[in-house]
Amino acid sequence: MRFSLDQLTSSVLVLLASVLVAFAPDAYLPMLLRAFLIPILGCTMVLTVVAAWRRRWWLAGAAGLGGMMMLAQVVTPMPIEESPVTIGHEGAALRVFHMNVLQPNTSYAQAIAQALQSEADIISVQEVDPRWAAELRMVLGSRYPFFHLEPRQNCYGIALFSKLPFERVATLESAGAPFIEAWLKVGGDRIRLIAVHATSPISYDHFRRRNEQLQALGGMLACDDTSTIVIGDLNTVPWDQAFRRFCTRAGLRSSAPSTYRTWPSIGPFAAIPLDHILVTGDLATSDFTTIYIPGSDHRGLYAALHHR
Repeated sequence: MRFSLDQLTSSVLVLLASVLVAFAPDAYLPMLLRAFLIPILGCTMVLTVVAAWRRRWWLAGAAGLGGMMMLAQVVTPMPIEESPVTIGHEGAALRVFHMNVLQPNTSYAQAIAQALQSEADIISVQEVDPRWAAELRMVLGSRYPFFHLEPRQNCYGIALFSKLPFERVATLESAGAPFIEAWLKVGGDRIRLIAVHATSPISYDHFRRRNEQLQALGGMLACDDTSTIVIGDLNTVPWDQAFRRFCTRAGLRSSAPSTYRTWPSIGPFAAIPLDHILVTGDLATSDFTTIYIPGSDHRGLYAALHHR
């Protein structure tokens, strides 16, 4: 086995970087780095293969070990996560569709057509400004007669459209961001649905605001045992500490496979999972997929949900 000081140095650096990405503290800059854990993991796996092919075994071993540490974060992001029960699609009680349309996007007809094609019972839309609100209401209003619109000019406007009547629906304000809370009956069962667009952590102040929003929402949900669906762009990934704390406190789990990604959307590809459909333990998922949204930087989400 050939050995050199430069190989040892590079191996140590790769291993230290992997440890930082996998186990970084819950702080602003490490959070930004860890958000891109999946692309970094992919690069580490490529490095492992290339180093082994070139017989640089120390480097290959360090990269492989680092990759396994990061993979563990992706595969088991939440200790409380349970395997969802799969039930046949024909018995779906509630089909939900979510899309972040990207406020400057002018592909109104094409994006809304994707929502209609889903044939969902509930459609959640984010980054809704007054023009988007008008387009959505004009096209969706006839097929989704129950809706709640909260347009904003700051990329945090939000809308909810339903084929089912709302028992009640309201806008909740949390640290400057509007969320929509809706209550409806599905097959005789009462379900609460929360449409959320948490603040994007583009600065330390925004990072704190996002965490404050998730903490407040988690506390609110923990006070009620009603079957609950949380849908939207939470601007956090499943292995982020803020996401784990939120789900643990609210009793939520992801309805998605650990390999899904929604942002940034480039054709059929995306890098990280910022958008989520979360459910309480009495709900299960029979179908989950990501969907291309014309003109948006996010992929949409579709899920069919059932009571267990």
